[in-house]
Amino acid sequence: LFAHFPGLKVVTFATAYDAKGLLKAAIRDPNPVVFLESEMTYGIKGEVPDEEYIIELGKADIKRSGTDVTLITWGKQLFTVQKAAESLMAQGIDVEIVDLRSLRPLDHETVFNSVVKTGRAVVIHEGFIFAGVGAELVSRIQEACFDVLQAPVLRVTNRDVPQPYATNLEKLVYPSEDRIIAAVQQVMER
Repeated sequence: LFAHFPGLKVVTFATAYDAKGLLKAAIRDPNPVVFLESEMTYGIKGEVPDEEYIIELGKADIKRSGTDVTLITWGKQLFTVQKAAESLMAQGIDVEIVDLRSLRPLDHETVFNSVVKTGRAVVIHEGFIFAGVGAELVSRIQEACFDVLQAPVLRVTNRDVPQPYATNLEKLVYPSEDRIIAAVQQVMER
């Protein structure tokens, strides 16, 4: 929702390293920045350097380099995508993972370069399929990279149902490792 409004910068994170670097950048930015957190990531530990560092807003990060397909994600879905990438590697599919970190501004250069390299893309996010950041990404990728795409860009999102509260039902709604693997196999024509 916040990424829809001109003038707002919107960032999010999955790792502790990114959280610290992005938060420092957000605080120091003279423009309004919406810093999105997921309470589900609070218990995940990671290395954070003691020395000063800042992660530039609007810069995506390649979390895993690969050659066959680009998986684009942000926030806590990074961990699900990384698990799926391990399973796909066992199947001989070399996955590149792009963690957006900034939803606005989008780092088109990193996304497009990755898609040009692999020729395929799947966008994975925790949100609904209709009218979101994932839809915007798919549109921009197909506009900028159409000539190199070897398959349609797919999305793996929350199922299009009201969000349940019960844990067992939540697991059925969110993107899962199995659903990501199925989407990748589809773009790989397997």
